[in-house]
Amino acid sequence: MKQVFLRQSEGASGLLLFFSGWGAEPCMFREGATDESAAYDILMLWDYRDMSFDARILSGYKEVRVLAWSMGVWAAGHVLSQPGLNGCANGMRLAVNGTPFPIHDRMGIPEAVFDGTLASLSDRTLGKFRRRMCGSTQALEQLLSCGLTRSTDELRDELSAIREAVRHGADHDAGTYSPFHAVIGSGDLIFPAANQTEAWKGLDVPVSLLNIPHYDSSLFRKLLYKEDSWTNI
Repeated sequence: MKQVFLRQSEGASGLLLFFSGWGAEPCMFREGATDESAAYDILMLWDYRDMSFDARILSGYKEVRVLAWSMGVWAAGHVLSQPGLNGCANGMRLAVNGTPFPIHDRMGIPEAVFDGTLASLSDRTLGKFRRRMCGSTQALEQLLSCGLTRSTDELRDELSAIREAVRHGADHDAGTYSPFHAVIGSGDLIFPAANQTEAWKGLDVPVSLLNIPHYDSSLFRKLLYKEDSWTNI
């Protein structure tokens, strides 16, 4: 996976690991970032064609928080359940509109929907997916204005790699890593809210139900760049 700092301040004692979703790019989450010094650096993880994680970057931080969105909830579980990384996330952990079970008829994206998305992915269907992800045409236009650069072929490869990783048991440790809290969007058209509720109920994770779509830029602006927002969800 790729790793890029959305914010890096000299002397920051904490790190926020942000596991983003399938098809994500840094430009989707830079709104609200400042160059001012802050207690937490923000490292975005994205592009799950390769699930390798460079843990050396964690050294030197006293506290590591985790924010995981969409397919990133599964990716966080996969990475942070690995030997040597089990205890690295010693701060707050929050999941948004995703579950540790990315392809699951009751606790994730239904298998037929996931496979259908992969099989039919094209420029046209990607546009329809993003419209559903954003919840409105206005929000979609705002997303597209950030300057997305990844090709449909690249996103197809990423989705296929996720499918293969899940098929070969890369989510077998999903239940060993859980967030402290989960946010469920009642308007989520990607990970059904009912499936998210079922997943977190089984893992005994408290949830907040918000009236948001799958991708809500204003929520990420708060969660990434306003450090007190996590206690006010």
